[in-house]
Amino acid sequence: MSIRQRQVYILLTIILLTVVTLTIFNYKSSKNFVLETVQKETKGLLDSFTDETNKFSNERVAELELIADYIALLESEEEIVKFLGEQREKMPFFASLGFITTEGEVLAGDGTRFPVNQIESFDRALQGETVFSDIFPFFQDSTQLVTAVRIPVIKNEKTIGVLSGVVNMGNVLGSIAKESNLPGTLFLLKENQLVFSSSDSKLEKSGPQVSGVLKEIQESEQGTILIDENTAHYVMYQRTAGDWTVVVDSFTDRMKDQISSIFWRNTLIVGFSFLILCGIYFYVRNNEKREENLLKRDLLTNLPNRVMLEESLKKDLNPQSFKKFTLFFINLDRFKEINERNGYQLGDRVLFETSRKIQAFAGRYDLYRVGGDEFVLIAPFTSEEEVKTIAVNLVKLMESPIELSSFESVWVTFSVGIRKSSLGDWPDLMMQDATFAVQEAKKHGGNRYVFFSQELANQNERVRLIANNVVHALANQEYFMVYQPVYDLSTKKITSYEALLRWESPIIGQVSPVEFIPLLEESDLIIPVGRWIFRQVITQIKLWEEEGHEDFHVAINISVKHMMHPDFLYDVKSIIHEMKISPQRLIFEITETVAVQNTDLAIQILSELNILGVKTALDDFGTGYSSLSVLKLLPIQQVKVDRSFIVEMEQDGEKSLVILQGVLDIAKNLGMSTVMEGVETPEQLELLRELGAQKIQGYLISRPVVAELAIELRKQTWLH
Repeated sequence: MSIRQRQVYILLTIILLTVVTLTIFNYKSSKNFVLETVQKETKGLLDSFTDETNKFSNERVAELELIADYIALLESEEEIVKFLGEQREKMPFFASLGFITTEGEVLAGDGTRFPVNQIESFDRALQGETVFSDIFPFFQDSTQLVTAVRIPVIKNEKTIGVLSGVVNMGNVLGSIAKESNLPGTLFLLKENQLVFSSSDSKLEKSGPQVSGVLKEIQESEQGTILIDENTAHYVMYQRTAGDWTVVVDSFTDRMKDQISSIFWRNTLIVGFSFLILCGIYFYVRNNEKREENLLKRDLLTNLPNRVMLEESLKKDLNPQSFKKFTLFFINLDRFKEINERNGYQLGDRVLFETSRKIQAFAGRYDLYRVGGDEFVLIAPFTSEEEVKTIAVNLVKLMESPIELSSFESVWVTFSVGIRKSSLGDWPDLMMQDATFAVQEAKKHGGNRYVFFSQELANQNERVRLIANNVVHALANQEYFMVYQPVYDLSTKKITSYEALLRWESPIIGQVSPVEFIPLLEESDLIIPVGRWIFRQVITQIKLWEEEGHEDFHVAINISVKHMMHPDFLYDVKSIIHEMKISPQRLIFEITETVAVQNTDLAIQILSELNILGVKTALDDFGTGYSSLSVLKLLPIQQVKVDRSFIVEMEQDGEKSLVILQGVLDIAKNLGMSTVMEGVETPEQLELLRELGAQKIQGYLISRPVVAELAIELRKQTWLH
């Protein structure tokens, strides 16, 4: 075989494989398109017939209400029968009109009298309800299965009887079906009883899967059953007003023939022209979708976005068109960790799969994606129990992990904040309150729902008040510094202090650092506030030096965000130079998160501080990401061991003691001094002394106090 022949054979093989591949691809894509089209058309027909049924039911109720009002004005039964007979002639869609006396006797418009059927619906109508009865045989023609719309007739605020309009919904829906081009079979059910079929076929003949459709209809108001993918055969059902159920069976021989011919037709449509046309089509289509999505659609999930949510909320909360509804704010727990651990590409896949799960659950409710890992579900408010059921099911929705592939899965949970609408609400307030409820759920570990309550409203109001006032606290000189002493066990003296920021607001009062420090971090106010803290501490050190105090250090907590700021080192050097103090007086305390955000830059900054003479310490050791590796990585001279070690030591016993002993030994062997935080009792002190702790800090020595009292504490003696 020559080289040319081999090349021809290879080329032919490639062409053959290409043809086969394209044929298979085109067959599958065409088949899926037909399936989607049939499903869409069937759903459209279902919605159309449902709307017509609802419209017909609503119109009949309105007409009967008018007739009932007129009957209340009539004096005798003869007048009532005559009037009903006249109305029956004008309203052929009613099989019969009758007035039911309080004793249960029906006075029909045709003059007949007979006992009332469907006693339960009659009794409910006497109680003032508008009721659709169950199906029953028509008195005048037992071959007809009918239902009755029953409305109380009230005279002088007293129910004198019930107006009953008998309707053969099979005839009504049949006339509608005749006027439409129905590509399938339409069924009408009432209480799981077949009332009407647009053809001679039976519902049970739709396939073996339909054997459970009646059970499904009982359990849910709407649904879809895929009977046979190869013939695009769907059965869809939906509940209407009056507890009618409309069922559409999509199966037709035409659709079966169409799918079977797709393969043979696709074998003939292979070529670059088809690919080019498809490419152009999808390109234009995607561009159009992209333009639309940029405005009101989320690009990843194709859900309505925050813009559409705000428009919907404004409309529903408008006093003129106010609707009662419940807003479920859904937030993924620890999604940031998923992104950081696995990358944003996998994070997007998790969001996409999560949104699919919520969409499948949401059904007829409105669903929006309003943020990175935030979704909002809007449901009409009916009862507290139903709202709670929705919330419980939302949380349970993520009980199993998200399977991204055969070897890749991610476990995700939800925190759900629930806020009910009330007259006078506005969109921002509802979203703010729901967000606060989500945060409350996350505080308790997530994977739960929280109703926004008055108690949470009060907390939320305080958070808003703090957030609004913290912006001006620095300019209004509302901050002040306190100092907590650190006690050296070997010298039995106070050798250093930790400088701590406090806020006394003239409006709020004393505000805990736990409440306002995170706000400073989020808003970047921590940078100017950090500069102010540094200057205040340097000034205090200078004052103590001038008063003759020696052998002391002051530790300052440095925010990671502040430390990473380009001006940080310049500010430190310039203030030290300006105040002419010894840098050796200073200890900068950082947390382990610095090693996560930018390790190289952190090492560089800490090293320059050490060169300057400033000592560095690792604060809250043991609460972060990778404590032991951080000790080796960062150029620090001191380790402050978090008080949780002491708590666990007292609770867990020997194991925690061994761990704490190991921490102290590791720090000592690395040439670092240790400070134990949160020491509150003499027993804790003695145990730490036995373990080899060097310094302690806590309420046993002193709470944080103002500078004047802090320096006086050095004159006292403790723990000898």
